[in-house]
Amino acid sequence: MSSTSPVSTDYSVSVSPEHEAYRKVVKEFADKVVAPQASRIDKENQMDVSIIRKAGEIGLLGIPFPEEFGGAGADDLTLAIAIEELTKASAACAAAISANYLVSTPLYLYGNDLQKKKYLGRLAKGEILGAHAMTEPGAGSDVAGIKTRAEKKGERYYISGRKVFITNGDKADVFLVFARTSPPEPGRRHRGITAFLLEKGAPGFKIGERLQVIGLRGEHPVELIFDGVEVGEESVVGEVGRGVRIALNTYDHGRIGVAAQGVGLAQAALEQALKYSVQRQTFDNYLLSYQQVQFKLAEMAAAAHTSRLLTYWAATLASRGLDFVKAASIAKITATESAEKNAHMAMLIMGAYGVSTEMGAERLLRDSQVIKTYEGTNDIQRLTIAKELAKELGVLPSAGQAN
Repeated sequence: MSSTSPVSTDYSVSVSPEHEAYRKVVKEFADKVVAPQASRIDKENQMDVSIIRKAGEIGLLGIPFPEEFGGAGADDLTLAIAIEELTKASAACAAAISANYLVSTPLYLYGNDLQKKKYLGRLAKGEILGAHAMTEPGAGSDVAGIKTRAEKKGERYYISGRKVFITNGDKADVFLVFARTSPPEPGRRHRGITAFLLEKGAPGFKIGERLQVIGLRGEHPVELIFDGVEVGEESVVGEVGRGVRIALNTYDHGRIGVAAQGVGLAQAALEQALKYSVQRQTFDNYLLSYQQVQFKLAEMAAAAHTSRLLTYWAATLASRGLDFVKAASIAKITATESAEKNAHMAMLIMGAYGVSTEMGAERLLRDSQVIKTYEGTNDIQRLTIAKELAKELGVLPSAGQAN
């Protein structure tokens, strides 16, 4: 997908009746199971893990995987549509489900047969939950900067270090942990990082403190502490020392899901504002009759539709096996910033009710701040887009490459 020499067919987005049928299934689940719990989850900052397991029972945790691994055999667009609908009901719930894919997706793409047999089907069905452990106190977007070490002694590795802001960390049964197995090479800092599978309860592994963040309450991230945690060679996912490639490919796929979260929040804000504008009267007129409200609603609709089209575009490219890295970054920036814009406008339209925790508009604004940050901040996405443009000119390698 070239920006310097665009091809018309690169912009094809095909949504089938099957996609729409699946949307209805997810929407029904979101409306009946998730939405009634959303306010309580946010207020109590606690989510019952049974909600995620119920999502697994109807296939929401295994959408893109083959049936042999407990999946639905669907495509990336189906997954994006599902995440969008779940986010409309509860961004925290959608984040928990998306975090599970940050383990199951790399396991499917890079895991060996034994690892897939042991974990993938159970992750896809929601029988167990996963957490992806990369971020550290001094390493966020710069994944090559992690300090957690995995020292090899004989045929065993001993992991020591600390991870922070780990989604699902307090709920997970299995963790994908990234650690340095050798020092970074000059000019190749990404070399020497390895991905390991680690189960809850391993000696030396403990869950640290809950980290309080502004949004996605109920899906609070946590700290993970590793004190000489022992794992065998069978726990290595992919090649030793090539873990960054696994991480970057996983984030490229996950970024489409974050864009879908942005679409869900933008749409939820639009629907809240529309509903309020035809119910509330001032000076004997409905709010919708005022031009300043009409303009805000028009901009919100434009933002939601633009974000949805870009997200579906990126998902379609991924489904077709085409280069989607730049498209995913474009979609992530547009959709998450549209979520913030729409939530803010909804609050302005709703006045005092907009800032009331009872109505939910302020929750959408808080949630939008988090999704702009994870899976690579939006400024990092701008760098990724620029690097992809440079690659098209033959100046730089692809931003997603880490050989």
